[in-house]
Amino acid sequence: MKFAHQLILNAVPAWIQYYVDYDRLKKITYQIERIKVQQKAKAALEEQQLMTSSAEEDDARFRHELDMQLDKVTKFYDRIEIETIEQAKAVRKQFDELGYDLPEKTLRDTASQNPEAAVALTRMDSYRLRLANNYNMPILRRTGTNKSDLPDVQEFNQQLNFRFRCGELYVRLHDLASYIQYNKTAFDKITKKWDKITGSNLRQTYYEDVVEQVPMFRKDRIFQLDTAMSLIQDMYAAVFTQGDTHKAIDELKWRVRDQIEIERNTIWQDMVAMERKAHDAHAVEPEPGYYVPYMHKFFVSRRNIRRACLFLVSVAMYVILMCIDTLGDKAGSKCLALLIFSAMLWAFECLPLFATAYLIPLLAIAMDIILDENGNKQPAADAAKETFASMFNGTIMVLLGGFAIAAALSKHGITKAFAGVILSRAGTKPSIVILVNMYLAVFLCMWISNVATPVLCFSLAQPILRTLAGDSKVGPCLIMGISLASCIGGLASPISSPQNIIAIQLMQPNPGWGKWFGAAIPLAIITTLTTWGLLLLYFRPARTTPRINAITYEISGRPSYSQIWVTIVCLATIALWCAETALDEFFGDNGTIAVIPFVLLFGTNMLSKTDLNNFLWSVVTLAQGGMALGFAVQRSGLLDIIGHRIADGVQDMEVLGILFIFGILVLVFATFVSHTVAALIILPIVQQVGNHLHPSHPNLLIMATGLTASVAMGLPVSGFPNMNAIMQEDMTGKPYLHMKDFVLCGIPASIVAGVITILLSYGIISGLGVDT
Repeated sequence: MKFAHQLILNAVPAWIQYYVDYDRLKKITYQIERIKVQQKAKAALEEQQLMTSSAEEDDARFRHELDMQLDKVTKFYDRIEIETIEQAKAVRKQFDELGYDLPEKTLRDTASQNPEAAVALTRMDSYRLRLANNYNMPILRRTGTNKSDLPDVQEFNQQLNFRFRCGELYVRLHDLASYIQYNKTAFDKITKKWDKITGSNLRQTYYEDVVEQVPMFRKDRIFQLDTAMSLIQDMYAAVFTQGDTHKAIDELKWRVRDQIEIERNTIWQDMVAMERKAHDAHAVEPEPGYYVPYMHKFFVSRRNIRRACLFLVSVAMYVILMCIDTLGDKAGSKCLALLIFSAMLWAFECLPLFATAYLIPLLAIAMDIILDENGNKQPAADAAKETFASMFNGTIMVLLGGFAIAAALSKHGITKAFAGVILSRAGTKPSIVILVNMYLAVFLCMWISNVATPVLCFSLAQPILRTLAGDSKVGPCLIMGISLASCIGGLASPISSPQNIIAIQLMQPNPGWGKWFGAAIPLAIITTLTTWGLLLLYFRPARTTPRINAITYEISGRPSYSQIWVTIVCLATIALWCAETALDEFFGDNGTIAVIPFVLLFGTNMLSKTDLNNFLWSVVTLAQGGMALGFAVQRSGLLDIIGHRIADGVQDMEVLGILFIFGILVLVFATFVSHTVAALIILPIVQQVGNHLHPSHPNLLIMATGLTASVAMGLPVSGFPNMNAIMQEDMTGKPYLHMKDFVLCGIPASIVAGVITILLSYGIISGLGVDT
């Protein structure tokens, strides 16, 4: 979470206007950065001498803003100290009146403290404490009294009042410590940010020489507050917990937690309300729908109605196909019904994709379409065993190994450091910077997937985006370039995207990583270059912005041991994957190699259980469902039937013509649905058609069609990178991209990349001899 959000969410609501206005200081910093970049660009365009404000003037302006914030914070701090000092004295006086004694250690510690410790006890705000606390805990009497065991009404009221005051003071002390810490951190972070952007030295000359010398920010202040809180804990323990300090601390901390939870919820609601009021464009509109007649509390949205209708249409189609022997083969016809039903549910997204995936083995086993080698129906127990065995194999293990590598590279900052170093050398020319960002996205997709890559690249591009003028086309071009390059990067390596894993699973013999790289990397380089050219032709970014802000990235010392270890493990795993065909007798399968990074990274605590929980398990589930569908299609005989019939229809065509048919089919299909879903449905059919050709070319058709699926990037729904891109907004809430940008630029780029992929993959893959 960004510090600005932390500051707002953790601030004491009644004090919110007295905290450092971190957002304002940050905007001033970015404003200075934007002005300097635009002045440089204007001077370069007009070939004039650069005329900008001096660094001393900028520092003086910013110091003035810092002085105002520091004055606000310290004055408020001094004021609440004076307002609450008498209340703190009253608490101690009331404790003495109750007749309890503090432990000798507490008396010595308190007496030994500087008199400022007593003042620290009372530096608190008098904001309203909610009166919903529970005070029905048993009231304890003083030791050695001769009175009755039951306290009288007066003493009961005194102790009740004292409990309330102790809890109130303890909560205020906690809030005061938080107030000091967050304001001090705010000054530290904003001066660091200023120095990084402007090249100044304000952190040393202002934060260290001015802020840290203010009494409220001195190092001993938190210690004094802790001492005051300890005093309250001992007084509370003496009266209410029979001297058990640990129990007293627990009760007082519960008061703090309850207060924080209530206040944080309140401030969150207020913050959302204010944000929606100020930025109507950000407010989420109520989803249109209808109330059910006679059930006015039951609301049904239009989206759910549409999904329900499409689901009923899919079920109706499934029932019709189940009742008709469409292929002249009972098991094959029933499996065709399952195939079409699954495709419709995936295409319409009537159910979540992963839920539909797990519906497939349920129906496949219940429909009796799993046949044995002799074409006879298998018992349900045997069919279930084989179906579930097909859902976890070496392919799934490679997927999990890829997730482990991606998580480790991201968690330990290796990818961010690599990307930062590359981008810092890209220069200031918009076209070159966009191209470097695109190739960087392609490279990162090879190792951390095309789901995580655009998120990382968009964050790294923020120093460029925040300095652009409102009418600049560099922002939209850069955002779209990263998203399209991330889609293309989905073909670059076997672990870039799930459709590659599916393609490799179907290819016999396994081509290995070396042959995949041999075909995929030239395609990625060429299609990225043509896509970049189309982007420049459409957006013309240099017309309004001849120069942009250069990204600066500083390498912080030597790499850590954890970074070195993660890098060694990842490189070793990739090397073993590339040499898998030569090591087949030892490892047997790529999935065995994928176990190595999984064990080494988790076993050495480079990854934790939380990282395991954050894996894209929905993708794993989807792949498993697709494998179950492929197993059912094969064992029911449907695949053989479809393969023979399509092969008979295209037997007079050249292999390149067949590849064009399937390439265009998967390109269109993957444009509107998930690339993985398109591969799951089409690639098994491609495999069977390739097997029935003379001579057979199954691996050529499978690999080329699988590569083509990744360059389907014409619409926002064509993949996660595009979905992420169209949601990107500038600092004013204005989106960078619109649907027309994808229609006018994304679709042509997808068509050009698809044609290039089909043609080049045919030549390259044929030369690599993947079918031999």
